[in-house]
Amino acid sequence: MHWDHYWDLTKALSSFGDANTALGYPEEVLKFWGEIVLEKGEDAVYLDLATGKGALAIWLQCLLERKNLSGSVYGCDLANIDELKIASDVDEINSAISKVKFQFNTSVEDLPYPNEYFDILVSQFGFEYSNWAHSLNEACRVLKNDGEIILMMHHPDSAITNDCKSGLKVLNWMLENSILNELENLVTLKLQGNIELFQTRNKEAIQKIQSLNISNDEEKFWFADIMSKVSKIMLNIDQTSKAKLSGLQNALKQQVERLSDQTSVAFSKDEIYEKFKAAKLKNMEMSIAAFNVNNELFCWQIKICPEKM
Repeated sequence: MHWDHYWDLTKALSSFGDANTALGYPEEVLKFWGEIVLEKGEDAVYLDLATGKGALAIWLQCLLERKNLSGSVYGCDLANIDELKIASDVDEINSAISKVKFQFNTSVEDLPYPNEYFDILVSQFGFEYSNWAHSLNEACRVLKNDGEIILMMHHPDSAITNDCKSGLKVLNWMLENSILNELENLVTLKLQGNIELFQTRNKEAIQKIQSLNISNDEEKFWFADIMSKVSKIMLNIDQTSKAKLSGLQNALKQQVERLSDQTSVAFSKDEIYEKFKAAKLKNMEMSIAAFNVNNELFCWQIKICPEKM
């Protein structure tokens, strides 16, 4: 599973990020969850569905401690994550990590918790990957009668989704045009001492790479990121260069899988309502709103709660 591979390698606590915050989320998102915790008050029991490495669950625990509120936070995820690799350079976050009750290798469609156990279920860019026909009913099973479910989910027109599409265009072009395979052949020529042919093929490779049509700043960023990694390998060719290029190619393939997954679950409002209706939940209603960051569309904000009588 490519998410297992991703979480095993990354030191980040979230799968995307704002480098200005330790948890990788924009301030507007952190503030939103802060308001939720204040609203819930004392003794609330939280479950973060599809928690990944726990960024949201950890933040909820931090908020409980900052606001001197009693309560407990759980987090579950299908991925096989080593809990020892969930760590931070920030003392407050490490303290929170030690208190969150994580459970990995755990499907959202088959939760290992008692009926009516949680006051609130949350998810940040995770729940949409599940099988809604089963996961929504399972979520309601473990939710208290007066509880609610609050989800932040990928939007098909968000800046995040558009960036993913740009990444997919660049990465797929690199893979479909066998760019890294051609560079491996160049390494072989250089190591064999066939300099004249190396120089000829090198010029051809550069021309081919430059033929990629870059349409926007996001594509330019993705292209520059890949080429910086390629340059580090090709500027100092040695016996390890082919293995490094092969490793980079595997990393690009893994990234394509993640980005493809992410864009595939960026549902429209109509698609979300269809999935909700198909789950046939009893006496539950759902509301959907757009959530902005810096006046730019960021995600869907979804709330599921008991119908008002």
